[in-house]
Amino acid sequence: MMPSEDSRSTMQTTAVQGRIEGLRFVGLTGEGMSEEAGFFGRLWANQHGKQFGISATAAGASGILLVACMYQILFLQDHADWNEFTGGAIVGAVLSLIVFLVAFPEFLRFRGYVALLEELKEIQSTAELRRRKAEGVEAAEALGAGHLEQWNAFLDKRGVKR
Repeated sequence: MMPSEDSRSTMQTTAVQGRIEGLRFVGLTGEGMSEEAGFFGRLWANQHGKQFGISATAAGASGILLVACMYQILFLQDHADWNEFTGGAIVGAVLSLIVFLVAFPEFLRFRGYVALLEELKEIQSTAELRRRKAEGVEAAEALGAGHLEQWNAFLDKRGVKR
């Protein structure tokens, strides 16, 4: 016996709602998992204005450590004087890779904001600058550390009203 059209429609709707709920649980629908930031989220938010420097330092240092550990693992583990450091190099490589995978995207995001501000400051057309002013404000606010004041001073110098 075939289900009726109404029950088929109800089953499809239920299946779609179940998939959406599953996506919400995983956090893929664009909604936050919770209204409050966790410990690390609050700690990171408190560093506003220093985030670009912190992410650049963390990404650079972890990248250098990762290269050094990989050199030990690939080339020095069979060397008589260096083979006892292989275990530490493996642990260091794993830890530095984790830090690198967390810090490098943040560094790229902030570097993109810096590049955007530099690009906007090179624009000669006042109309184009007015049109893209909101992008500059967003980038300067994200960077913190006086970038918004510099951006507003640049706009005043160019005669663009805030």
